[in-house]
Amino acid sequence: MNEKEAYFSGWDIGGAHLKVARCDPQGHLIDVIEIACPLWKGIEQLQQAIATAQQHLSNHDDISAITMTGELVDVFPNRRQGVSQILDCVAEFIPEDRCHIYAGELGWLHPIQAKKQWASVASRNWQATASFVASKIDNGLFVDIGSTTCDIIPLIDGQAAPSAFSDLGRQTSGELLYTGAIRTPLIALANKAPFNGQQVNIAAELFATTADCWLLLEELDITQIHDDSADGLPWNIENSCRRIARLLGADTDDHSTTQWRQLAQWFAKQQQSLVTDACLQVLSKHPNLENTSIITAGIGRFIGHNCATLLGRPYKDFNALTSSDMESSNDHASAVAIALLACQQLT
Repeated sequence: MNEKEAYFSGWDIGGAHLKVARCDPQGHLIDVIEIACPLWKGIEQLQQAIATAQQHLSNHDDISAITMTGELVDVFPNRRQGVSQILDCVAEFIPEDRCHIYAGELGWLHPIQAKKQWASVASRNWQATASFVASKIDNGLFVDIGSTTCDIIPLIDGQAAPSAFSDLGRQTSGELLYTGAIRTPLIALANKAPFNGQQVNIAAELFATTADCWLLLEELDITQIHDDSADGLPWNIENSCRRIARLLGADTDDHSTTQWRQLAQWFAKQQQSLVTDACLQVLSKHPNLENTSIITAGIGRFIGHNCATLLGRPYKDFNALTSSDMESSNDHASAVAIALLACQQLT
């Protein structure tokens, strides 16, 4: 099979999940999946996730495009070693001649080159997604809110226009915000909260996460959550109420479900404010983007929708740019973008 006839798989290798999108030679999406991959537990987690993905997708012969953020997990001594070990793991499953590593402004690299240019490979999934969106939208603000982080990237004249490329630089500029719709501990949002008419100090423990709030508020469905909960118990209304109650040193039946849902609403508002403030920080550098659209992606894109409403701007979902009606392409935009970019650029 030559590359003009090839199918493409886009692999987004994160620290908590593996996301894979597959398209045909014409760039039509076929499938998008997410597999839990707690990489901080060891590289064997990634081995198992890749094997599961290939079994599900039957994509062994595809041209594979790779991007990653998993090099940040603390199982690796540093990011350079993280990139190298992840690429070694990928090589166990994907032949080198069919494996292309996304390296931002350096383009596509083979694995040996990618190890040498590791700084342009590490944590560049946001750049792949923003570049794809910019090829469809000339000017606007791209907001991708996943399970763990939020990327906020200005789009100017058909190009992604980040202030920085490193995570340190992006966290400084507001273009990378460590808050997400599932895995963020609620203690990261506030150290006290209003409850039953009083301000209550919150336990500085990982008792509950943002998924508990958004589940109670019916913005997330149980089927969308592939992470373990804070206490390891299933995702449901009763358990989410109990986890949130623990933050106050209370039990679920001490108060009504309505009160726990109101507390979840308050935490949700704190997260919404963080994201909106970051959007305003980024926009403050780009007054030429006044009144442009916000393009949203990620499992937490409903937060981006709310930002657009608060800022008085129209919004559209990433899905609208891919001619796909699969909800999973919205949820896992980086994997979709890397597959579609590969289809456009590697043939």
